[in-house]
Amino acid sequence: MSETVGRGRHGDTLSNQEHDKEELDGSTMDDWEERESGRLPLPESRHPLRKGRVPTGTHLRAQILERIQRGIPLPVPSSDEVLGAVLSLNRNISLLMDEAQLVEAHLEVIRDLLPGRRLSVKLVDHTGAVTLVYRTEDPSRAEEATTARISRPGLERHSLTPEAIDHPGVEVTDRFTPDYASPVGFDVPLVDGDRISGVLAVEYYDAAAPPEADLSVVGQLALSLSSALRNGRVMRESLHLRDYLGKVLDHANAPIVVIGKRREVRVANRAMLEITGLARDAMIGRDFLRILPEDERARILPAFSNALHGRSTKDFEVQIPRPKGGVARIAFNIASVLGQNGEVESVIAIGKDLTELRNLEDQVIQSEKLATLGQLAAGVVHELNNPLTSISVYSEFLLKEAREEGAPAAQEQKLARIVESAERILRFTRDLVTYARPSTEAPHAVSISEVIEQSVVFCEHVISQHGVTVTKRFEDHDAVILGVKGQLHQVFINLITNACHAMPLGAGALELSTRAEGDEWIVASVHDNGSGIPDGMIDGIFEPFFSTKGQGKGTGLGLSIVRNILRQHAGKITVSSAPGMGTTFEVMLPAHRR
Repeated sequence: MSETVGRGRHGDTLSNQEHDKEELDGSTMDDWEERESGRLPLPESRHPLRKGRVPTGTHLRAQILERIQRGIPLPVPSSDEVLGAVLSLNRNISLLMDEAQLVEAHLEVIRDLLPGRRLSVKLVDHTGAVTLVYRTEDPSRAEEATTARISRPGLERHSLTPEAIDHPGVEVTDRFTPDYASPVGFDVPLVDGDRISGVLAVEYYDAAAPPEADLSVVGQLALSLSSALRNGRVMRESLHLRDYLGKVLDHANAPIVVIGKRREVRVANRAMLEITGLARDAMIGRDFLRILPEDERARILPAFSNALHGRSTKDFEVQIPRPKGGVARIAFNIASVLGQNGEVESVIAIGKDLTELRNLEDQVIQSEKLATLGQLAAGVVHELNNPLTSISVYSEFLLKEAREEGAPAAQEQKLARIVESAERILRFTRDLVTYARPSTEAPHAVSISEVIEQSVVFCEHVISQHGVTVTKRFEDHDAVILGVKGQLHQVFINLITNACHAMPLGAGALELSTRAEGDEWIVASVHDNGSGIPDGMIDGIFEPFFSTKGQGKGTGLGLSIVRNILRQHAGKITVSSAPGMGTTFEVMLPAHRR
């Protein structure tokens, strides 16, 4: 085996083990290669500079020199021996071997076939730097380690000229230049495509007569070495390109997924995995449609089918459920991926997460609605408040007088209805103003459990009227949020009142609880054992003027006001319900650190 010693770019001696651990300098523009898709960094196919030796053995060398002194010709292998050696070499080398291993394997074969010859190999990289030197003996001049030369006769024997082939870093000389100061020898170029990638040189001892067959034998093995080095380089670059593009794909800040003809997911990058909440192993091989909600599957199938027929689709928006609730709204550009035979092999979908943009658009639309509603509310309140106040005051006076004078029950009932209707209209106008014109009061630190306790006190009348039992479970009584107490009261008064109205009279059970979710959120839960929200209505309960209480029993603004208040507090509200199983509202507010 050879003892390999290398020299780094600054002359530091490195062992084999240190070579593998050395981190190369940052790449320069010379380390990059033009591709149709742009400039890609080339892989570090060689270490900075390695020198190795394939020893002939002291005893064997002495025998060879003795035979030369006695005038015995150097041995020449038969064609069968050469063929057997080449076949054995091809069986033993692989694309996974590095250049040093390939050079060493070939030099060992040449050494065994052609004993008594001094051999050397120098390789140069695409920048022209000598990166690897192997010899069967130590050189006579140390500076030769950094110089690669090829003679014109060596090029001409392979039908090459300096003008017809690139040779960066390889000096072309008129005659053979020895490394061992031998008078006789020849060189053979190692060719990689349209450039010289190295030189294989053969030298003879002073008294040795060079056999003519050596040129043929070395030429065949030089071709084998050139082919092995080229194939190894192509393999390294292919693996490097695969890994490089894989990293680019995986680190892209956009969801990307490749889908096979059977709709199986073949590739999914990190952004796509984060959106779905699936691990890579769970994602790969899965039917892509199973990731989408049922109502989205039928929509995306035509786009998928078009891509399989070579027709692309742009900005196809789908909704993908997020693991922690809610949906991601992704606009995919869908196109076909062609195989080597030119047929569609798979489909690639490159997405753009529009969730934040769509949420902003919704907020803009909502703001526009509020602005319009605010103008309407101001006019309505102005026009209605004065006459309504008069109606309310006089109807209450008449009702009181009728009761005192013992008026007929039918008359008293009619007056009570006038009072109740006037109060309902006044309450509606107040809700309308609250919805359209949020409070401008500055927020401050508020105890969430204290807010809920006070809200329960404010709702004592409706709680007792419906015979509701209230249970409280506060995990942390000291949990604090940043908010406007009056607005937060309104949130929980609305939720508690709605819960009381939804539960059976005299058998209602209301559960109020708080908990911390990590260090960032405080969650307050309002759960009732009422009738639940009917199927198909949950999506609309937060819309203005939407009510499940029936005509005349609610304004339909309560939950809209709740949602708007929570948005102003950077919070959110979720609901879970099933008919006959009750309803749970969860209010999430950012925790405040004192």
